[in-house]
Amino acid sequence: MKGVTQQLSNMQNKIGMVSLGCAKNQVDAEVMLGLLSQQGYELVNQSEKADIIIINTCGFIGPAKEESIQAILEQTKYKQQGSCKTLIVTGCLGQRYSEELMEEIPEVDAVVGTGNYSRIVDILNEVNEGNHNSYLDNLSSPEEDGLPRMLSTNGITAYLKIAEGCDNFCSYCIIPKLRGRFRSRSISSLIKEAETLVQNGTRELVIIAQDVSRYGQDSNGKFNLVSLLKELVALPDLKRIRLMYCYPDRITDELIDFIAKEDKICKYLDIPIQHINQQILSKMNRISDTEQIRALLISLKEKVPGIVLRTSLIVGFPGEGEKEFQELLDFVAEGFFQHLGVFPYSREDGTPAATYSNQVDDSVKHERRNRLMSVQSKISKRLKRARQGQKFEVLIEGMESEGVYYGRSFGEAPEVDGLVYVNSQSPLKIGDFVVVKIIRVFDYDLLGEVL
Repeated sequence: MKGVTQQLSNMQNKIGMVSLGCAKNQVDAEVMLGLLSQQGYELVNQSEKADIIIINTCGFIGPAKEESIQAILEQTKYKQQGSCKTLIVTGCLGQRYSEELMEEIPEVDAVVGTGNYSRIVDILNEVNEGNHNSYLDNLSSPEEDGLPRMLSTNGITAYLKIAEGCDNFCSYCIIPKLRGRFRSRSISSLIKEAETLVQNGTRELVIIAQDVSRYGQDSNGKFNLVSLLKELVALPDLKRIRLMYCYPDRITDELIDFIAKEDKICKYLDIPIQHINQQILSKMNRISDTEQIRALLISLKEKVPGIVLRTSLIVGFPGEGEKEFQELLDFVAEGFFQHLGVFPYSREDGTPAATYSNQVDDSVKHERRNRLMSVQSKISKRLKRARQGQKFEVLIEGMESEGVYYGRSFGEAPEVDGLVYVNSQSPLKIGDFVVVKIIRVFDYDLLGEVL
């Protein structure tokens, strides 16, 4: 898991922010930074110089909670050693454990839940007046439109969060309790935000939500993702659109056909299937069944030649024996996925799965994860080797050293997949799209040269 550290200051107050967790959490942090910047705060670099520190936390599974708690404890020292007078915890961990955080970490002055990050300026004012509270409401309200963002990336690639919350209620997942029911943003607000990002230099938009493929169902009763995409591809200076977090049961034929025909849509799809055994899928409260998942993957390969697929899987779910795991192992070995993440099941309080019998030992979970990743590693290497000698358009995102740049083709999503390193005798600019021939393959990355 990657952390993003941003810090702001003005003549009177200096504000530091540490943001952890997923891309959706990153967008929330960027909105808070944007709102604060409107009030005159500017970037600084050191927590010990901050008067106010905000820790935007993740609380999804055990390791994420531990990382967030460690980050909070790390920042508390600046109340003794630095200039920090106010410490605020925001995000999912705050939404889930606000009472415990306020009681057990006295340095915390306020906790802001996932529905209140847009109120950060007002909350800071209340804290400055001596009010130390938790702000946990607004989980049913849609995100406000027109909120500013201060990007934590170079801006060439930016996330566009099209909805908040989740209605899937998977038995292992706490997200609906942390972020509320699924709420789609309006197409008009999303197009306005996308236009602003593109005007400021964004060339690739990464579409995110807890479930991108559900977009629109809550507002008009039907999936409306294609309608949104049609509006986005019409933006003239936007070159690439990438779809993440598409649940398999809501990937329609209309969406597949649109991906196939529209050049701006990356031939890349992230489909979290979690498992393939029917009994485990049912216990997970997943809607898709084994045959539907297989049929979808076959259809995508047929209708979108060369498509790159990513998925995430859970091993060690309650009731997963060797037979069920072997079925998953055999399925992965079929080679549908270029990119694959495997997570040992995390038993989370407040979820139905936490009460299930036949919990799996941690040692077994990690052993199964290693076996699965070993199989996938061979598949990934084989698929990468097949790209050697091929030509791809690469978005340049930075310079590694003189004459060596790095970026991504359509086949690599930011932060979760590898990079394409590029040799070029001529100078390249960040934001350039260049045609690259792949000349060497590594475990995770590729090396190419500009044609």
